[in-house]
Amino acid sequence: MEPRFNLWIEAGGEVAASRWRMELLSAIEEHGSITAGAREMGVPYRVAWQKVHEMEERLGMQLLETQTGGAEGGGARLTEAGREHVGRMRAFCDRADRAIREIYSETFGQSPPD
Repeated sequence: MEPRFNLWIEAGGEVAASRWRMELLSAIEEHGSITAGAREMGVPYRVAWQKVHEMEERLGMQLLETQTGGAEGGGARLTEAGREHVGRMRAFCDRADRAIREIYSETFGQSPPD
């Protein structure tokens, strides 16, 4: 057995940040585009764009800088605020993972597999 849980942060009753959304931002940063990040996450471009827009609106900050077409093509990268958000969210999720594993171990008397 292994503990599993979903983790998200809400603003005004709506999802503002989550592990999945953090991974989406990381994928966009890694690949340099929303299209490629969406492909890695297995969602259409429109869904990825919508989730980024929702996060920016609900968190009150610009997370991505985008560049449209042209000779060098378009692209997207995280803003400084976006990088900070991803770093903080990753740290938050990592701490929550450790806490859940500890609670699981205390409750069931066994450590979950690594």
